[in-house]
Amino acid sequence: MILLLHLFSMVSCMKYWMSCLMLALPFLSEGGGFQINTQSQKATSMGGSVTGNALDASVVFYNPGGMSMLDSNTFNLGLSALMPGTAFLGLTGGQEDMKSKVYLPAYFYGLYFLDEKSSIGLSVNSPFGLGTEWEDQWSGRYISTKAKLTTLFIQPSLGYKISDRISIGVGPVFVLGNADLNKALPVTGADGVEATAELKGNGNGFGVNGGVMMAFGKTSVGLNYRSSVKIKLEDGEADFNNVPSSLISNGTFVNSASFNSEITLPAVASIGIGYKVNEELLVNLDLNYTFWSVYDSLNFLFPDHSSLDSRNARAYENSLAVRLGAQYNYSERLKIRGGLAFDQSPVQDGYVSPELPDADRLIVSAGFTLKMKKGWSVEGTLLFEDVRERKEENNVQNNFNGTYKSYLYGAGVGVQYAF
Repeated sequence: MILLLHLFSMVSCMKYWMSCLMLALPFLSEGGGFQINTQSQKATSMGGSVTGNALDASVVFYNPGGMSMLDSNTFNLGLSALMPGTAFLGLTGGQEDMKSKVYLPAYFYGLYFLDEKSSIGLSVNSPFGLGTEWEDQWSGRYISTKAKLTTLFIQPSLGYKISDRISIGVGPVFVLGNADLNKALPVTGADGVEATAELKGNGNGFGVNGGVMMAFGKTSVGLNYRSSVKIKLEDGEADFNNVPSSLISNGTFVNSASFNSEITLPAVASIGIGYKVNEELLVNLDLNYTFWSVYDSLNFLFPDHSSLDSRNARAYENSLAVRLGAQYNYSERLKIRGGLAFDQSPVQDGYVSPELPDADRLIVSAGFTLKMKKGWSVEGTLLFEDVRERKEENNVQNNFNGTYKSYLYGAGVGVQYAF
């Protein structure tokens, strides 16, 4: 009972600090679409290929079916520093760079055994998010100058070991979302400065995460399904700044108005296979299929000012990611890892936009875990993503065409406590 009280005390503390982090920091798209795949140092350093193995408490998120396959109570806490860059080259020439930013997605996981077969766990993380910001006077400012989507996923879970070979797990997912979008307007105020529009809103949604893990000698197999989550943004606030008074008085614009919107975060189905080559070497292969087709449009509806309604086609397609990773036990205290992944973009030609200039990406990563004293370990990860050059020639939504080239550098640290 004392251990359970200790667990829930830590959970309450982590919920508070993670909520503060979500509200304070912009996140970004780090995987295909606007997924963020740095949800564990071990997983990140192995290219994200952990569906088929239970390596630490992050199994609560990656595959709760493996919760009862762990051999101890475990807590994991970590943070990544992600540094993306994007350059845009218009059809008439002249390169424009996105503002340089550092993003800090964090996570917390806890897992506790109730008995030899049953376990409970908690996952607190942000697997979806977006953060892009351009210069105020850049050529695409009437489409976007800033786009930020933050999410916080809270998932309590229950795991059960049916036998030594098969384990299952499931948990409800509670999601908080926050959006902030900015762009310039093609009108100028009395001071000669262009008007701007800013839309802010927040909402919540619910989903489920479930999985199965099976062990057959040196081979392990994992199946995981994370459901889609619909987040409704109700009574959001839109502010129109520096709009000429004549356009306010004739009803073209208002100073401020409330709006409604919604966004559906896609379901993800994964299969992972792990193979223990020998006592030192473990290799993993994962396939992730993301049901991005649910994100077909992004609409902003103004109940009291329908003339301001904005309907934006997105037409995302379902996408596949292939992930390969390895872990080598260099010594009793040190484990080193490496990973390689290909992540397919869900964004079709004709729908590439400045708030998410996405493309297929190749991911290379490496990391380590160093065991300390009394159950503590420290972890580190390095990451590089090469995003393919994306040329947009016939944009359906706004006819804003040109070439985007993006990349991402990342580094992460984490701690683990097992008892």
